[in-house]
Formats: sequence, structure tokens, C-alpha cells
Amino acid sequence: MRRWTQAFAGLAVSALALWLTLRGKDLGAIATEIRQADYRYLWVYVASLVAIYVARTVRWGLLLEPVADVPFARLNAASAVGLMALVILPFRLGEFARPYLIAERPKLRVSAALSSVVVERVVDGIFTGLLLVVSLLAVPDRAPGVHVLRTGGVLVSLGFVAVLAFLAFGYHNRARAVSMAVAVLRPLSPRLAERAAGMLDAFIHGLRLVPSRRKVALFFALTTIYWAMNAWGMALLARGFGFELGVVEACTLLGVLVIGVMIPAGPGMIGTFQGAIVVALALFAPRDVVATRGTAYANVVWAAQLVVTTVIGLLFLFSRHIQLGRVLAAPQAVEAGLEDEEAEYRSEPGN
Repeated sequence: MRRWTQAFAGLAVSALALWLTLRGKDLGAIATEIRQADYRYLWVYVASLVAIYVARTVRWGLLLEPVADVPFARLNAASAVGLMALVILPFRLGEFARPYLIAERPKLRVSAALSSVVVERVVDGIFTGLLLVVSLLAVPDRAPGVHVLRTGGVLVSLGFVAVLAFLAFGYHNRARAVSMAVAVLRPLSPRLAERAAGMLDAFIHGLRLVPSRRKVALFFALTTIYWAMNAWGMALLARGFGFELGVVEACTLLGVLVIGVMIPAGPGMIGTFQGAIVVALALFAPRDVVATRGTAYANVVWAAQLVVTTVIGLLFLFSRHIQLGRVLAAPQAVEAGLEDEEAEYRSEPGN
């Protein structure tokens, strides 16, 4: 029932976002712009998406290295199918697929795999939030919605910084971090607090992702390359729709998009994805142009990312490294895995 509720909520969010994005727009004109776009840029963009996927997979492997030596074939399959699940499943339930698919007890526990994904997300959140804040400083104050977006960028950055600070605190003092979380949750629900405490304890216990200095430097280098390629690719494809985006515009577009798709929505992040791009383009282009060419561009970018991610995932879905049932069961299995590991940890001598 909870999963069905989440799926329905995601579809509702997508429907609302699509309605707000397309409200009052000429759908025929948008379709015409999609047909008339210059698609020579699309093939380069597709190639960049494949390169982005490879960079993301290698970067994830760097976080897992201190815990387990995962063969690249298995890492690649789990990354491909996990990212496909993230795109296809509603309400961002696919976030759990990668850690569950890569986990292999006792060598690599669910808690450690989940920690790697959380650390990855936190770093990306801080990076893109700060990128958006800095790029918006160059946007004129009269641009529509710029003040709201600046505030949003600051709040997102602060939120992820707070999560990073909590993870660092928990890494050094797990017991106190868990007790703080329990103190916050207990007034809401003692049962929820008790259950969350066990899973959080196991999660923090799995937070042993400390690569060497060289690997840390490589991780941040790949993070910069990964997001730079995202911004460059989106700016390149925008040329096919008549938009010439400079560095500031491309970074702003990327930052707004990342914040937009953080909102849990329906399958494919439909609605929130297009809406974020349209909002970002409205900072630089006339309203009538955004209503037609901008909306057409938003839908083509969305379709390109959805298709490329899905195709890459399907290529590995039936490999020997993947069990299809584990993909659909990932959210519940990760939760159960954390509970089991917490019980195992407490039963060890000295805990």
C-alpha cells in the first residue's frame, strides 16, 4: 500500500508539473519546433550522455574501493540497471536499486553500498547547488524568478552541507548521531524512532568510504568533468533549437534542472524535468520563444536522457550480474538489509 501511495503521489506531481509547464501554450507550435530542430547536435549529445555514464560509473567505483574490490563488469551492470531504475520507477524509488544490486555479503554489505550512493548524492548536491548560486549572480535581478532560484540554490546547498556535516559527525561518533536522530523522531513516533535508529546505526557503521588522497582527488576531478560535460552537452543541443547558451546560461540551466528533478515525481521524472528547463530558459529568453522552442527543447532533452539511460540499462538487465527480481524489490530489501546488519553488528562482542 505504501508503494502504491508513493507511485500515485509521483504521478500526481508529474501531472501537476506538466499542466503548469504546458498551460496556455500552443501544442501545435511546440510540435512544429520539435520537427524543425537541427538534430545534428542530438547525436553528439547522445555520445556525451554515454561518456557521462562511464564517468559516473568509474566515480562510484572509487567510493566502493575502500570497502571491496568490485570487478568493473559487475560495477558497470549494477550502475547501468540501477540508473535505469532511478529514471523509470516513480517517486525516486530507483535510488535503492544500485546499492542493492552491488551489495554482496559478506564482502560488501548493503549499508556500505548505500553509504556510497548517499555520499555521491551529497557531493553532487553541494556541487550543483553552489554552481547554481554562483551562476545566478551573473543573471540580471530583473530576470523572472531569479530571486526565488537564488534562494533555492542557497537552501539546497545548505541542506546538503548539513547532511555532509551529520555524516562526518556520525563517522566519528556513531552513537551520538543515532541518539540525536532518535531525539528528533521520538516526539513524532516512538516506533518510527526505534526502527530508524537501528537502520541509521547500520548505515553509519557502513560509512567507511575513505579512499586514498589520490583517489579523493580523482573523485572530485571526475565530479567536475561529469557536471561540466552535462552543462556542455545541454548547451550544445540547445543550438539545434536556436539557443546560444554561454557558460553562465548552461550552468544555470543545469543547476535549475538538478533542483527540479529532486522533487519526487512519476516515471521518467516527467513534468518536473521539462518544467525546470522552461523555468531556467525564461531567465535568458523572451517568454514567447520559451513557450515554443524552449518547451520543444525541454521535451527533446528529457526524451534523449530517458532513452539513452533506458537503453544502457536494458543492455545489462539480463547479464549474469543482475537478477531482475532484485531491481523491483530493492526499496524493501535495502530496508530489511539494514535491519539485519544492525542486529548482526549489535550481536558482535564489544557492541
